[in-house]
Amino acid sequence: MLAGALSNALAEQASAAELTAVLAREAPDVAPDELHELADLLEQYLNSLPSAVAALTTMAKEPQVGRSVAFAAGQVLLYVADEDDLLSESEAGAVGLLDDTYLAHRCIAAIHATFPQAGVPAGYEPPGERPVAAVRSLLPAGVTDALDRTCDNLVRLAAGLFAGGAVSATEDGTQRPPLRVEAAVNALRDDG
Repeated sequence: MLAGALSNALAEQASAAELTAVLAREAPDVAPDELHELADLLEQYLNSLPSAVAALTTMAKEPQVGRSVAFAAGQVLLYVADEDDLLSESEAGAVGLLDDTYLAHRCIAAIHATFPQAGVPAGYEPPGERPVAAVRSLLPAGVTDALDRTCDNLVRLAAGLFAGGAVSATEDGTQRPPLRVEAAVNALRDDG
């Protein structure tokens, strides 16, 4: 549902024409054909946000690492939903979603590096080097470095919070961590 709403919003606001107008205001001396090329690339990049959100949602359902992934993905989704983040959508329009899109894709890469068993869902294609280089160059200095650190730390924290323990299947086939009955009984013995 969120991915569909994002797709609709992006189709309305993240057009190459809108992006070209924003870029032209920021850099009036850049040749129009160069602005159009950059705007086309940014439109494609922004339109990849719904698939990144869908990929995070799918990765959060992995039996062994889902809780860790869900924790990290939840933080990314809160960032995406916040219009007043590092690059405010309320001020910058669709360009303000560049940091959100960057964060979502970067988080997927960090999750996959930390939890290779989570895999990357079929149908998800990370952006290529060229659009990433353009976004890294376009965003204000330090923003992408801060987002990189955020992803790395967030995934590391998630791995630490929800690490360990075997997961057992319930009667309906869903996964849950096992109760530590023996430890509780031993705690009662030690207490009494």
